[in-house]
Amino acid sequence: MMTSCRKHASLFSGMALYAGATLVAPALLWPQPVLAGARPPARVMSLNLCTDQLAMALAAPGQLASISFLARDPTLSPLYRQAQNFPVNRGLAEEVFLAQPDLVVTGTYSLHNTTGLLRRLGFRVEEFSFIQTVETIPEEIRRMGKLLGHEAVAETLAASFEAELQQVAAHQCPYRPVALVYDQNGIALGRGTLADSVLSVAGFRNLAAEAGVEGMAPFPLELVVEKKPDLIITPSGYEDAPSLGDRVPHHAALQMLKDSRIGPFVPSSAWSCGGPAVIEAVKVLAELRDEIASCSEAQ
Repeated sequence: MMTSCRKHASLFSGMALYAGATLVAPALLWPQPVLAGARPPARVMSLNLCTDQLAMALAAPGQLASISFLARDPTLSPLYRQAQNFPVNRGLAEEVFLAQPDLVVTGTYSLHNTTGLLRRLGFRVEEFSFIQTVETIPEEIRRMGKLLGHEAVAETLAASFEAELQQVAAHQCPYRPVALVYDQNGIALGRGTLADSVLSVAGFRNLAAEAGVEGMAPFPLELVVEKKPDLIITPSGYEDAPSLGDRVPHHAALQMLKDSRIGPFVPSSAWSCGGPAVIEAVKVLAELRDEIASCSEAQ
């Protein structure tokens, strides 16, 4: 999950339309039949950034009563423009109680006190796991579609995601360049992160994972210079509020790595959550891998 370390705490507690064929605008798919014999929830609240993305992609007009305030942040949310059309919440039980939704969707890293209280008050709450990989995304899409009563829309979106993954996989080759996702304060994203999964699918080896980093952890600048990864992915979108921590991924020592490609190649919002936008991160990185060492050159 590539995002400023300043925002990880909010993200854990908690474009426009996706490019190309990744996402079909819900407005173009309605009206259409929903689950036979079942009434979809008329009012749905999302309390988590990641459930926001799925709900906005799949909800029918008027069905989504509220989303988290993080959904409007362009550095975190690929649908931040679309999010301007919805009321926002801060994940508080009081907000849910006043809104009286039929369904609440949230993440397992949301405030557990809120989740438990809402269930004791009789609200239907469905949690989505924070443990995400590229491979889990289609089923997350399908699950949200079923909860909202729009399985056909979800199936279209999930199948499109899977088809694009297959296209990327069909163009892989044995040689895998080395990449590092290097965030604010020198934090690297290692094994078990969504970013690690994206790198693997796109045809890279993750330097942080190979060095034993689990999740997110500090990664010594000296080790980056020693290992000379082929690709160093730095943060983007924080120029309006710089800090000393922001300067670590842009240290002068890294600029001396002439054979390393360094830059914000992947928008942070594209892989902040396990949603449909992740396919854009996969495709961008797959193209970079081919530029660094194409399969024809490897042969």
